[in-house]
Amino acid sequence: MSLSWRSRLGRAGLPLALLLLPGLALADEAADTWPSQPGQTTVPAPDVEPNPLTSTVPWYAHIQQAARAYGVDVHLLHAVVAVESNFDANAISRSGAIGLMQIMPATAAGFIGLRGTQQSLRLQLQDPVINVHAGALYLRSLMDSFSQRMDLALAAYNAGAGNVRKAGNRVPINGQTPQFVSKVTALYASLKAAAQASEAKAAEAAALSPAQPVFAPQ
Repeated sequence: MSLSWRSRLGRAGLPLALLLLPGLALADEAADTWPSQPGQTTVPAPDVEPNPLTSTVPWYAHIQQAARAYGVDVHLLHAVVAVESNFDANAISRSGAIGLMQIMPATAAGFIGLRGTQQSLRLQLQDPVINVHAGALYLRSLMDSFSQRMDLALAAYNAGAGNVRKAGNRVPINGQTPQFVSKVTALYASLKAAAQASEAKAAEAAALSPAQPVFAPQ
């Protein structure tokens, strides 16, 4: 029997993490009362074009934290943020998707469970912490819904789960979805390979370094 979202999050000790994010709650919990004019987080734009193949990109600490919290591969989450917004927390698409992970307010209010007016939802989604945690939670649910098929989960993230199912559980061929899936998958593979190469290099350097004596000579 598959566990509910609340059970899975509870077993992972995640309700505390969610409560630490102002306004982030699961959709089946009681609605919170939100201020009509929440304060907007001032988010500076990157000074230079970020290189997505490094861990020095803006908001990387938030990406790592959200990846651990919801059991998403950090390199996959990193790739989605890079392709969706190029690490611009203030990004708003023509269709109204907002922030680092380009989340639609309707998705935030429906599945993710953010509460408030349409204006306050927009402001909340421009907060990089709320946005990346909400996006990671949504991506985790899509991975589970599509049996850990990364291509289908990414397609659903971009086009909606219903459109993936209408396409016969395949990546829809219409619109930008195939390109999105291809870009994220390629960047994910590059990030994963770079991380593995770095780990191998560090292990090699550690193996070649002389062992330190337990006792210093008298």
